[in-house]
Amino acid sequence: MHAWRRLLQFVRPHLWRMGATVALSIVAAMLDAYSFALLIPFLNALFGLPPIPVNSSLASRILEATIGAFLDPADKMGSLQNVILAILAIVTAKNTLVWLAGQFGAQLQEYVVRDLRDAVYRHLQRLPLGYFTRSRQGQLLSRVLVDTDQTKQLATELVTRAIQSSALVLSYIFLMFAISWKLSLMALVVVPVLMAALQPLLRRLRSGYRRLRNDYGEMMSVLQEVLGGIRLVKAFRAERYEDQRFLSASHTYSAGMVKVSRAAFLSQPLTEVIGTVITVFVLWMGAREVLVAGTMQGSELIGFLAVVLRLMQPLKQLSQVPAVAQGSVAAAERIFEVLDAETEEARDRGTRTVDGVRTGIAFDAVSFAYETEAVLRDVTFSAGKGHVVALVGASGAGKSTLADLIPRFHEPTAGRILLDGIDTRELTLPSLRAQVGIVSQDTVLFNDTVTANIAYGIPGKFTAAQVEAAARAANAHDFITALPQGYDTVLGDRGLRLSGGQRQRLAIARALLIDPPVLILDEATSALDTESERLVQEAIDRLLSGRTVVVIAHRLSTIAHANLILVLDRGRIVERGTHDELLARQGAYARLHALQFRDTEATAP
Repeated sequence: MHAWRRLLQFVRPHLWRMGATVALSIVAAMLDAYSFALLIPFLNALFGLPPIPVNSSLASRILEATIGAFLDPADKMGSLQNVILAILAIVTAKNTLVWLAGQFGAQLQEYVVRDLRDAVYRHLQRLPLGYFTRSRQGQLLSRVLVDTDQTKQLATELVTRAIQSSALVLSYIFLMFAISWKLSLMALVVVPVLMAALQPLLRRLRSGYRRLRNDYGEMMSVLQEVLGGIRLVKAFRAERYEDQRFLSASHTYSAGMVKVSRAAFLSQPLTEVIGTVITVFVLWMGAREVLVAGTMQGSELIGFLAVVLRLMQPLKQLSQVPAVAQGSVAAAERIFEVLDAETEEARDRGTRTVDGVRTGIAFDAVSFAYETEAVLRDVTFSAGKGHVVALVGASGAGKSTLADLIPRFHEPTAGRILLDGIDTRELTLPSLRAQVGIVSQDTVLFNDTVTANIAYGIPGKFTAAQVEAAARAANAHDFITALPQGYDTVLGDRGLRLSGGQRQRLAIARALLIDPPVLILDEATSALDTESERLVQEAIDRLLSGRTVVVIAHRLSTIAHANLILVLDRGRIVERGTHDELLARQGAYARLHALQFRDTEATAP
């Protein structure tokens, strides 16, 4: 029920559509029931009896008040004609209202799902970076796209089928009581019997659908990984291995779906068998009322049975609503798990803002751990304005984590990070991140134009001349103008139409355009050919000018100019100094330098 209540928050903005759907469904149901009540005067006129029974039942009084003036016992054909015309008019009006109710119901469910999908996407973007390292991309994609769409059934069952079926059931029950309250009480035994019989089934369905959603997310994760790494799959001839991974996830999902479907489809035959038993019992008792007791006319019994049989369909649909809705409830619970995750803004306690950097940044006894795994231990250093600090060390030493702490992608578990002497936790996240630019080795480009990729995230803020100036400074202008549409060329998925060096120069142009006072540079020249490396390095040299720079270094030859080099090992700074100072110490840095220099000589022509 918790998921239902929370979904109602997304229904509230569209309450008028829900109200229209409910009102139209109720009126349509009343007209539908009334059209069956007209069978009584029709059958009586057909068999030469007074069109309206002379007993004092509520049905007789309603018929007398609504259509009595159009029925003449002396004119049987005229009475039949009037009844037929009334039935046609009422059925036409009812179906028009059903169509209108369907339109409003469809709008309601689609707009509710749209708002839910938008909310999940907006919330997901604002979650801390750690949330994404703990979650598989396929699972997140499944929740944003598949689970939100699955909740559409919940709106469908609640608003369209449930409300329409409920209105029909109530209208038919009213008509049944209007004809014979005794037979109605016998017929309605079916409702509590059905509800009691379906409860164990509903509990199984809910847990089953939740497992299915997780299995689907796992299957999507495997597919997303393979498509993203298809080059690696082919290079290592891993097609059969990936076949097995996907087939295992696919078969698990299908087996779960078959198991859940077996239980879900049980609700319909169970409903129909119980309903048929009750109908036969009512038929027997009604025949006694007509033939033995004489308290009913044959036309009333036929009309009553027609309503009972007509009641079975909406009652069957209504009994299936909880079963069908269990899948949507399970999907909604997965969605609310994302929405309940705390965002960066919710964690942000900063109240101060800053505009520019005057003295630089400093780490004061900073430590960081992922849950119980310590990554950084007691890191202390400072990087003044206009200075370059390089981070070197083996893979896993903590270099990237240290850099991620500056824009507060993660929060330190101990110590302080200072920007112009202010603890960065005292600064608002937007203010802090406005001071920091990042150029990563793994360049991210989007399926958009060159201009949109350079001026990413801030369309309209920069002129075409400013974008071009940044591209020229990044040595990117020449290759951009050689593209089919120049700066308006769409780069394709992840910018794969460009070479590695071209992608890096676009990333540098992006950083140059926003002109950040603090720059984090994950050295991007290690995987480039000589000419591309030269062009990228020239652009990097322009980018470094006048900024506080933290460089994650892979090639030690590119950081000889750094003001301070920090050597990290298992999260600790084991050496610090300039390039020449560290070489003279003959320590860890000198060993790394000698190793790289030897490898360079070995591979040189």
